[in-house]
Amino acid sequence: MAAANAHATPPGASLAGVLSVGAGHATPAGTDPGTLSQCHGPWVHDGATSLGVWGDIVNRHALARQLGLPDDTALPALLLAGWRRWGQALPAQLDGVYALALRDGPQLRLLRDGSGLQNLFCLATAGRIAFAASLPELRALPGVGSAVSPPALHEYLRFLDISAPHCMLQDAQAVDAGEWLHWQAGALQAAPASVPAIHTAEASFDAAVDAVDQRLQAAVAASLAGAQRPVVMLSGGVDSALLAAIAARQRPDLAALTVGFDGDTFDETPTAARIAAHLGLRHQVLRFSHAQYLATLARVARHIEQPMADPATLATVLAFDHARAHHDLALEGSGADEIVGLLPPRHVRLAVAWGSRLPAAWRQRLLGLVRRVPALAGQAPLLDFEHAAETLIRWRGFRRAEIEALCGVPVDLAQTRFYRCFDSFPRAAHFERYSALMNVMPSERLNQGARISGLALRYPFWQHAVAGHMRQLRPDFRYLPGQPKRILRAVLARYVPRAIWDAPKHGFDFPLQAFLAANDHALVRHHLAAPRWQRLGLLSADGVDALGRRFVAGERTLMFRVWALVMLSAWLAPDSALPEPATPS
Repeated sequence: MAAANAHATPPGASLAGVLSVGAGHATPAGTDPGTLSQCHGPWVHDGATSLGVWGDIVNRHALARQLGLPDDTALPALLLAGWRRWGQALPAQLDGVYALALRDGPQLRLLRDGSGLQNLFCLATAGRIAFAASLPELRALPGVGSAVSPPALHEYLRFLDISAPHCMLQDAQAVDAGEWLHWQAGALQAAPASVPAIHTAEASFDAAVDAVDQRLQAAVAASLAGAQRPVVMLSGGVDSALLAAIAARQRPDLAALTVGFDGDTFDETPTAARIAAHLGLRHQVLRFSHAQYLATLARVARHIEQPMADPATLATVLAFDHARAHHDLALEGSGADEIVGLLPPRHVRLAVAWGSRLPAAWRQRLLGLVRRVPALAGQAPLLDFEHAAETLIRWRGFRRAEIEALCGVPVDLAQTRFYRCFDSFPRAAHFERYSALMNVMPSERLNQGARISGLALRYPFWQHAVAGHMRQLRPDFRYLPGQPKRILRAVLARYVPRAIWDAPKHGFDFPLQAFLAANDHALVRHHLAAPRWQRLGLLSADGVDALGRRFVAGERTLMFRVWALVMLSAWLAPDSALPEPATPS
């Protein structure tokens, strides 16, 4: 499959290089030292050893003191010294969001921190490996093609995003978060990166709350170090409210930003405003127009690494743009869901525990009966799936048969990271399974938003002392029926009265239906038109066109599928991401 897209590398090229062996001169020991070329980004070279890094290490100054180096030591040199002291245990010493490449003669080690908020890609052959911290930079390296990977395309259509090790560039792969990827003699071998051993000893819930509070205070302080004009992205949920509450006590000059939407369904600004007022924060609500969202779609299409259809991406980029223009550092609450864990809704638990026990043919017959009885129609989700894992997928993407019809080839999703993670847990392990799946599902909206806007973001929940500690806590400290994020809610109640923030909460969302329907569905008509897909050549033009027509006719259940195709179309041909303006009559 050929890709028609031509993406620009955004300002501030990150980290890339090519290591080749087999054509160099042997050392006295008879080993080809390899040739490292096409390097850009921050590197340090010392003989046959080179280290490149891209990202933000929050504790770099503490690391310098630990290694006995000057506080202003360049980050690559600092990490190389750390490698020589700790070897592959180096990641346990680092807090931050980063990608790292370490060349040692003819060997290369690649590392991506455990948050997954900084990407790292590679394409390996027998005598050569190309690598980069962004997919457009990898594609730009010599010898790297531009063909689209069919398995990654299928995964995108099913999940609306792509999880490592898959990526949209054929024959390439993404490094898994929290993993060393070792290349030697043309072979790739993966191994988990070490993390600090954190043992919780809190016998009571109150003691656990004390410990989490103290660790979060330290993590926020480390994240704010050096900031002159800090801001917190305040959604109104528990995670961002807790960061805002702790940071407000440490930095009275802290500001807060909230994205507002029209209508109560999506708007969290009243809760966010109450929290900010209680904390005494300067609070700004950002509201963006349809025209701004459209312009941002064109920009995202050009600079996004690979297609992903998180509906809140456009609002995130615009909010990050504003934060970048007025602040030098932002705190973000990502990571709390992943480290605290979640229990899926009751209907999902029933579908996994009981509905999945029925043979597929029986389940489909029973589903037909349920749908014909109005009083039972609400129970359809307990039976309406091909594989029980579908009940836990974040967005309603295409099903396997639909993907096969669009792509014209058999589709096997069993080897996606999501399905493999689902199958690794016993049927009844609902909390453990869903918590693990939260870590599997990417957070590319934040990653790409920061990359496109240039905003410096820090994530206190992902620091080892917080994430490692909370993952070791007893499950009942983290969750009880009716009390999701139990321990974080208890910490927040110390800073902000529950009456101010304890209300039903949905994730940061976006009024997608209204956006797609605007101007007589102009965006849908443009991106799902058959002539456009005939030119792109990646999916069935007639199938895409028919889907668009059904959505325009009022079939709202297709919303996420349609949005996935809009984003894929824009990514494939970013120069024509926007429809032509309507001609005045």
